[in-house]
Amino acid sequence: MKMNWKLALAAAAAVAGLGLFIAVFAVGDNMPEGMVGLCAGIGGALLGLGGGALVIPLYLRAAPEEQRREMERVERDERNAAIRLHAGLSTWHWTLVALWLPFVVALMQGQRLWIGLCCAMLVCHSAFYLVNIYRWSKKF
Repeated sequence: MKMNWKLALAAAAAVAGLGLFIAVFAVGDNMPEGMVGLCAGIGGALLGLGGGALVIPLYLRAAPEEQRREMERVERDERNAAIRLHAGLSTWHWTLVALWLPFVVALMQGQRLWIGLCCAMLVCHSAFYLVNIYRWSKKF
C-alpha cells in the first residue's frame, strides 16, 4: 500500500511537470517574462523527480532476484554509504551556487538560454558526483 502511494505521487509529479512544460510551449509568449523560466524550471524538476521515481522501481522489478539482493546489500553497506555521503556533500557545496545563480538570472531576465545553461550544470553536477565517488572510494 505504501509503495502504491509513492508511485501515485511520482506519477502526479511527472504529469504536473509535463503539464507545466506544455503550458510554457503553448502559451509561453503570453506569459510574463519571469513566469516562463519559473514554469519551465519547476516543470523540469517535477518531471525529472517524478519520472525517475517511476522508472527506478520498474528497472528493479526487471532485474533478476540475485542482482536485486546484491543492489540492496551494496546500498546498505556502511563503506558505500560513507562514500556516497562524502561525495554528495562535496559535490553539493561546489555546484550549489554555480547552479542557482544562472537560474535566478534567467528568471529575472526571462532568458531561455540561461535555463539551458542550468540544465548543463545539472549534467556537470552528476559528473562531479561520479568523480567524487571515485576519489572517496580510494580514501576508504
